[in-house]
Amino acid sequence: MKYYLLEGTFVENHPKGEELKKAMANHFTYLKIGLENGSVLLTGPIPGGSGGIVIVKSSDIQKFCDDDPVVKEGIQQYRIIEFSSNDYQECLKQWFE
Repeated sequence: MKYYLLEGTFVENHPKGEELKKAMANHFTYLKIGLENGSVLLTGPIPGGSGGIVIVKSSDIQKFCDDDPVVKEGIQQYRIIEFSSNDYQECLKQWFE
C-alpha cells in the first residue's frame, strides 16, 4: 500500500449552481466510503473554494482518482503526491499499518 496527498482543484469553467452541487454531493459520498473503509485518512477544502485535500492510501491511486465523481464529470483534477511516513502520532498507527 502506498500513501498519497491529493490536491484537488476545480478545472476552468467548471459547472456551477445545481450541477456543481449535485456533483459535490456525489464526491462527498465517494470520499465517505473511503473514510468508512479506512483508505481515506482525511479530507477538507482549500480556503478560497478552489478545491480540496485528501490523504489516502491505495494500491491504485489513478483508479481512486478516476473513480471520483467530480473527476469523472470533468469538474476537478488531482495533483498526486506520493509520500512515505517517517513518524506519526500514536493515534494514526493503525492507519499506517
